[in-house]
Amino acid sequence: MRIFTISFLLLVAGNIAQAQSQEKDTLTRRHLGEVQIVGSRSVTRTRLNAPVPVDVINLRSLQENAPQTSVTQLLQYISPSFHSVNGSNAGDAGSALNLAQLKGLGVDQLLVLVNGKRRHKSANINWGGLGNGATGYDLNAIPSGAIERIEILRDGAAAQYGSDAIAGVINIVLKKSTDDINVSSTASVRRRGDGLTTRSNISYGIKIGQQGGYLHLTAEFATQGIALPAGRKDAGLYNGPIYGGGANTRGYDAIYTKEIDDAILASRGIDRHYFDQRGGGSNKAKDALLAFNAAVPLKDGVELYTFGGISHRNSEFTAVYRLPGWTERNNSFLYPDGFLPEMDNTITDKSIAIGVKGKLGEWTADLSNVYGRNDFGNVIDNSLNASYGLKSPTTFDAGRYNASQNTAGLDVSRYFDKALKGINVAFGGQYRVETYQIIAGEEASYAKADLRTVYNIDTSAGGVPYLSSAGLIALNGLSPGSQIHAGFRPANEVNVNRAVAAGYLDIEANITSSWLLSAAIRAEHFSDFGNVTTWKVASRYSLAKWLAFRGAYNTGFRAPDLAQFYYTETSTTFQQGRAVDLVTASNKSAAARALGIPSLTPERSKGFSAGITSQPAPRAELTLDAYHIDIENRVGNTGNFSALDTHLPEDVRTLLLQTGTTQAKFFYNAFSTRTRGIEFTGSYKLLLDNGTLSFLAGANFSRNEVTGVNTPRGLEAYRYVIFSEAEKARVTTNIPQQKITLQGVYNVRKWNFLLRSVYFGAVTTATALNATFPRPDYFFQELKPVWVTDLSVGYHFTPQLLATAGVNNVFDVLGDYTDPAIAGLRNPTVVGIQNGSAGIQPFARLLAKF
Repeated sequence: MRIFTISFLLLVAGNIAQAQSQEKDTLTRRHLGEVQIVGSRSVTRTRLNAPVPVDVINLRSLQENAPQTSVTQLLQYISPSFHSVNGSNAGDAGSALNLAQLKGLGVDQLLVLVNGKRRHKSANINWGGLGNGATGYDLNAIPSGAIERIEILRDGAAAQYGSDAIAGVINIVLKKSTDDINVSSTASVRRRGDGLTTRSNISYGIKIGQQGGYLHLTAEFATQGIALPAGRKDAGLYNGPIYGGGANTRGYDAIYTKEIDDAILASRGIDRHYFDQRGGGSNKAKDALLAFNAAVPLKDGVELYTFGGISHRNSEFTAVYRLPGWTERNNSFLYPDGFLPEMDNTITDKSIAIGVKGKLGEWTADLSNVYGRNDFGNVIDNSLNASYGLKSPTTFDAGRYNASQNTAGLDVSRYFDKALKGINVAFGGQYRVETYQIIAGEEASYAKADLRTVYNIDTSAGGVPYLSSAGLIALNGLSPGSQIHAGFRPANEVNVNRAVAAGYLDIEANITSSWLLSAAIRAEHFSDFGNVTTWKVASRYSLAKWLAFRGAYNTGFRAPDLAQFYYTETSTTFQQGRAVDLVTASNKSAAARALGIPSLTPERSKGFSAGITSQPAPRAELTLDAYHIDIENRVGNTGNFSALDTHLPEDVRTLLLQTGTTQAKFFYNAFSTRTRGIEFTGSYKLLLDNGTLSFLAGANFSRNEVTGVNTPRGLEAYRYVIFSEAEKARVTTNIPQQKITLQGVYNVRKWNFLLRSVYFGAVTTATALNATFPRPDYFFQELKPVWVTDLSVGYHFTPQLLATAGVNNVFDVLGDYTDPAIAGLRNPTVVGIQNGSAGIQPFARLLAKF
């Protein structure tokens, strides 16, 4: 395998993009005001002459040949700077999402556009996985069948597009073709016969009028079957006590032996596989998605356009099995054999953009309004509130939350072709309103039924004794709230908003035919924390037709999301196999203030890049870019403050007691980081007598390091709690810092062949073992690098009908298993955070065009 990849790398060079032709008519683009390449507002700019790195990924070939079907997985296996893994690596509601990263930075440090317009984020704060404590973009809410191409700007662009664009920008360009119908259906299954995945879509484009108007519609439906833990057939099998008290927290002993458990299992007619974990690779899910993209020319070069869509997803996440002997969390009268709690998330995503663009004299103007909203509903099923005893329901409405964004914008530009060698001037403004809301669940989903008021005997001034409240105490110690995820309390409810006003100026000047110089400046005002100004300069110089140098410097920022200010939740985490109830407290809470944690502030960044582009031969392209990004005051989660710590302020103790939890964590601008790396892309296409042979290659070698920790005054003793080893690993070593993509596609007569291999570098994880003060203990595990190889073969029965079959991960590479030291009393399972692979996965696809 290694010999193959080395020889393949020597053969290929490449741009990650399978770019569409650059020979589109410039006058047409100028007339319609289309943003052709993200990162530039010039009508003459292409990815080849841009001063910053831009990948343009044409999805058509991938949708025909690649095993992957969702947007995030298509990008995961083709873009070296992009990273996303299956959402089940996150916890609770985050398991329903596959969030995206660029260059190893946060899921909230990239900006997503659709047709050049800012898209709204998910309402969900993610726990565990790659997006811990952050909100991100749900790219899979957009049907893949609706997408023409994806542009990835691999450079900071906050000065051009605003908050979040620290790592770069992803622009999703929707289809607008007409007079065609495309139908596609794909199915794949995992090696153990579980995790059946299907995705089917149909898209249709029709002309509107005779002046270039169009309406393109796409409908998509996807299903995901429940997946067992990845790895061997006994992965995740529970080996400890089942019916004995303290199950899942200790091994067998001389009093409660394995033989006793085996006898009980036999009498119940079940075996140990009854208690297997589920969801080790993916949630059970159903997705229904609709998207549209339309434009109607009016008169005198004016165009009315609109695009948007709606998606609805049902996702079922199952957690760790609550064993019958787990006495503080199970009621054996309700569940004699324990229970596997389920979180059923209902996610609805809506968006609509409408605008008008056209000529105002020599200027092109674009007036638009874009609205998006994301809703999450949480229903907990097959569960209980142990503190209620026999009165506990088994299904709970745990509440819901939503976030919306409305952006009104005006963009104006003009290309002066007679000034120097051409100057493009663009300016504009936006007014954005963001909202965030939490709605409480039913009382049984969060209540701790055994809380009782403690009274002191006091005496009045007249000497009369009376009782005064001295606080609360838990009587029976049984776990409160719905198991897997407790509901939102009335005190957690919020309905907040903020307004953002922004203005920008963007200039690109061709000083000579060989030298391009560009600059941008942007000022924004946030109603909740004031003003932010960012700027950027970039340049490109062509030494020859086949070689050019480019470089850029930018300042950037990311405004903390409203959810990071106001979100509060109670959930269960596991430390050395023992369940621990944990509360994540709002940054605005009294507990945060009492502890000395200040209100959140924007993250600030400085970044520069430098590189070369080359076309050494016809149909061959090479790029090589280095980058350096410093980010100050990044928002993250603190480590866990423990109820056993006698130094905690009273407000924090009250929070723990009211929520029935023993540990608490908070949002805070806890740390600063530095990211450095080198990216390589290349492509080469051979035209053969009866076909084509295309090679693509890409690589990203990066390093993320922590450069500072911000410990609040008075909390110096909590240095290792404020910024935990787990959080440090998440932002430095939890994703591969080396990634290489190699791909070859051979089209000959009626046949298509794809061979692809992707290298995911080593990863180091940090798992909390306790919340010991002043420095908790962690277990570190290094996961070795893996090569994942895909193979597919397609056959055209007719020019309109293509059948494709193949295998994702043809060599069944699984990666490393969890270490027995942290696997507890269950068999180790594949960690899977490098590439999310669950092993070999065959697929079949049928694609028709009419």
